[in-house]
Amino acid sequence: MSGVLLFIGIILLLVAIHDFFFTTLSGNGAGFVSSNISILTDKIIEFCVKIFGRKAYNYNGLSVNLMILFTWLLLIWVGLFLVYTSNPEGITNSSGRVANHWERLYFTSYTLSTLGMGNFTPTSPIFELVTGSFSFFGFIFFTSSMTYFLSVSSALVNKRTLSKNIYNLGKTPQEIAKNILGFDSSFSYQQISELQKLIDKHSVNHHAYPVVHFYRQSKEKDSLSINIARLDEAVTIILYSNDSGNYREELKLLRSSLSGFLDDMEKNFTSNLSLGRITIDSYDFPSLESKETVRELRKRRIIVEGLFRSENFTWEDVFSKS
Repeated sequence: MSGVLLFIGIILLLVAIHDFFFTTLSGNGAGFVSSNISILTDKIIEFCVKIFGRKAYNYNGLSVNLMILFTWLLLIWVGLFLVYTSNPEGITNSSGRVANHWERLYFTSYTLSTLGMGNFTPTSPIFELVTGSFSFFGFIFFTSSMTYFLSVSSALVNKRTLSKNIYNLGKTPQEIAKNILGFDSSFSYQQISELQKLIDKHSVNHHAYPVVHFYRQSKEKDSLSINIARLDEAVTIILYSNDSGNYREELKLLRSSLSGFLDDMEKNFTSNLSLGRITIDSYDFPSLESKETVRELRKRRIIVEGLFRSENFTWEDVFSKS
């Protein structure tokens, strides 16, 4: 029985530590545990939206982050507790009495929190080494977690800035297209360049900190998904019209950045997007004679629709002013 507890404890610790360091330090997305906890928490929030309305979305990202942190802490705490429990005589109090289960749980908690109370001590060299190692790890865990969440907050600011920039440019695809073509040329160039930079930065942040995806807003005007949909439709309108002229090359660069973001959505967040047949399929642009172009635009709309449908928006919300 002791061997089984030791084995389970080590496995839990390895899984938690790997997931923690991969998520916080790799810059390549979330680990297996974090990804699945994010999806599960997101589904719980979706259920809450049906009961309490869209205001529940304001707690989406916060809930996901707290659940990830709680899961890491729980796995490490339980894993280390099982390691200590594998040798019932491995932890004693100051008078030499063997610690019971609750006392070993208490000893595990203050070891991880680096409190170092001293009223319980390990009795074997191996447990002394384990205790010292996880006291040091506890310091790394909490400091790295806070650093990670600060980075997520910075990425979230960029996401909201992007959403606000698009919204201020226009409330519908037609209005965005009209404003880009109607503004002074130097101002339009600046706006297109700024949007491209913000989208590229958001794509990088999104890949490094996938939890940013789950930060949603209850208000339509603050939602990135619906504003990205409007911008993508506006770029389509301009590129496949006869008025793109002076901005064609700049808009192609913006389009490329949008494509990279949508490809990342399709590749890494399929389980969170309602991908399927698009519910709107009218391409009334006179130059769309190529079937390949039509297929490419339909694919874009499938991903874009999946993105905003995951927040319970429709095409009517995209094309109508809020």
